[in-house]
Amino acid sequence: MIRPQIFIGSSSGGLDVAEKVKTYLTTIADCFVWSEPDIWEPNRSTFDNLIRMSNYFDFGIFVATADDLTETNDRIVIEPRDNVILEMALFLGAMGHHKSFLLVENGIKLPSDFNGIYMPRFDKANEESIKTTCNTYIEKIREHYQLGHLSLYPTTALAIGYYKNFIADLVESVQTAENLRIDGIEYSDFKLKVVIPSDLKGMIREKAHMFYKRNGFTANAIKAKFRKHHLWFQLDPKKAPTAIMYDMPSTLTGIDDAIELILQKNHKGRTKIQELIEKKELNNFRRVLQMQIDGSPFAQESVEIIDEF
Repeated sequence: MIRPQIFIGSSSGGLDVAEKVKTYLTTIADCFVWSEPDIWEPNRSTFDNLIRMSNYFDFGIFVATADDLTETNDRIVIEPRDNVILEMALFLGAMGHHKSFLLVENGIKLPSDFNGIYMPRFDKANEESIKTTCNTYIEKIREHYQLGHLSLYPTTALAIGYYKNFIADLVESVQTAENLRIDGIEYSDFKLKVVIPSDLKGMIREKAHMFYKRNGFTANAIKAKFRKHHLWFQLDPKKAPTAIMYDMPSTLTGIDDAIELILQKNHKGRTKIQELIEKKELNNFRRVLQMQIDGSPFAQESVEIIDEF
């Protein structure tokens, strides 16, 4: 299962709660607390970093704890640290209310703009209540992520184009393709495995070629009604008449360069944020492609998405 990426924010005083939230949410996601090293880009303001991170992560969860005493309308009230509310609002604006959540400690006052919005409350001294609060959002996150609520990532368009321009045509073609005869063995049942690369470094076409050679695949072509399809095959006479075709989508080439441009990198090496963005893009490509496959009975029968091995 592809796991979403979650950013967890809190005040310094609420860091222990944030760590517990991470523990519970790790069951469904890869979680990163604000205090972890390499999360923040050097030589950039906190605000600039937060704006960037709101575009990198799939979800943002913020822990509002009792940090400050303030006077409001001649009353002393307990409020969360103002930067937590600011960060929550920033992620809320960038991601939407389905992807940004606030966990609130009992007894604290929130800004009036949050009136009417249900936000689960927890008792800081009661770990079970923190777990219950997290469980409130776990199902929402799982459902929202698995049902394919997508943002306009670059890989969304790439995945749709790859399916429509390559897979859909290939899947239709194999229904009428001529049998493939190699070394006296005849193959008539063709299955496609789409290989998701382990990372986005360099030219995917070169990475794909190395992958095919490393695994001893055979370059060949199947002749369909309108044209030939040149592909790499795994041919096992013992499994005839089934032939397995492999393709690593070269359309992903250039995503790493685009990410570096967005990050305005002026140094070599890969930062933690860059690795997170690349993983997010690969996950998104896979999710969108799977949704396209699920929409076609032919594709469901003959196409499988796998990881590079």
